[in-house]
Amino acid sequence: MKEFQTLKIFALAMRKKSLSEAARALGLSPATISRRISALEAELGVQLLDRTSRTLKATEAGSKFLRHAQRAIEAIDEAKAVAKEATDMPEGRLRIHSRTQTGLRLIAPLLPKFVERYPGLQIEHELSEHPVNLVEHGFDIDIRTGVSDDSNFIIKRLASSDEILVASPAFAQAHAHIQHPSDLMNVRCLTYQRDSGVVPWHYFDEMGVSRELPVKGVISSNSGEVLRVAAIGGAGVALLFGATVRSSIVDGSLVRLLPEYRFVVTSIANGIYAVFRRSDALPMKVRAFIDFISEELRATEGM
Repeated sequence: MKEFQTLKIFALAMRKKSLSEAARALGLSPATISRRISALEAELGVQLLDRTSRTLKATEAGSKFLRHAQRAIEAIDEAKAVAKEATDMPEGRLRIHSRTQTGLRLIAPLLPKFVERYPGLQIEHELSEHPVNLVEHGFDIDIRTGVSDDSNFIIKRLASSDEILVASPAFAQAHAHIQHPSDLMNVRCLTYQRDSGVVPWHYFDEMGVSRELPVKGVISSNSGEVLRVAAIGGAGVALLFGATVRSSIVDGSLVRLLPEYRFVVTSIANGIYAVFRRSDALPMKVRAFIDFISEELRATEGM
């Protein structure tokens, strides 16, 4: 399996864009990583890395080789996972990606219980504010909010993600006149922002018709966690996933406003999903995590 390990070293170095980072992740020295890649280049008779660049960069041949190497790595990992299906417990490294607030408020609190249940697994959980390509970045699972139409992967709904209006108790008391969604147009609001701009709020009126709310975003962010913290600090009203602010409501740092109305942020509504690769045999570690997270999130939906 030495050749296979060399392929994984090369792929990891390209993903990290650094020999040092790859070495640190693998517990090897940068010199060892460099020697293994140089030996691979010698064996292939082509240069895979552009060593004149300040940052680690693949040559044209290296980019083509990487695409095929990644498929080979996936195939061998899948074969090894199938072989291990005979064991009672999943083992190995499980790489998970999620948005920051989803990761901090929903996934991270469940990880201690998960690793206690499956001690043979090593979890790597990375956070960002954008969906990732599982293959290119080497993730096993991406936890996403909102509907995805990516037919290249399997998408499993884990839980609902209804948005609710929240504010600090002091802010809510000072703005007790908020009795209808239209009242929010004259109140400080905390809005979610994506590359295309601020994401609009919508609510459903008494007839079930969706209405847009042109609220004033005194603070906008691409991170729901930033908006949650700002709301706790009294900056304004935020529209956030109920699951991610449940603990803040329980401890009294936030209160819910207008619970009789349904609100949505159109571009990221309709659920929390696990996205993972298509495979003839789903690796046990992936199945174990998805089943565990789904069970835990659904158990708290009604709380």
